[in-house]
Amino acid sequence: MFEPIKTANGSKIVIRPATSQDMYAVRELIMELAIYEKAPQEVSITVQQLIEDGFGNKPKFGCKVAEENSSVVGFVLFFECYSTWKGNSLFLEDFIDY
Repeated sequence: MFEPIKTANGSKIVIRPATSQDMYAVRELIMELAIYEKAPQEVSITVQQLIEDGFGNKPKFGCKVAEENSSVVGFVLFFECYSTWKGNSLFLEDFIDY
């Protein structure tokens, strides 16, 4: 876990590894981004799929969440990929905060 970050209003934000239970909040943040991008109809992933894909026997991604006052307010999702030009890489998907 990272050191807490103090915000301008004095609250603390903690960055920590996500748990399967966090996927409910992560899904909500994904939808908020889709609405902002005017593409909510493009989001088909479910909470259950996030849980299975991120926390199953062979996780397909890693996830960290930002928590403020015990509420998830942001997340970052990442996964390994392989580039024919660069070799092994880490892909950072959607860095979202409120």
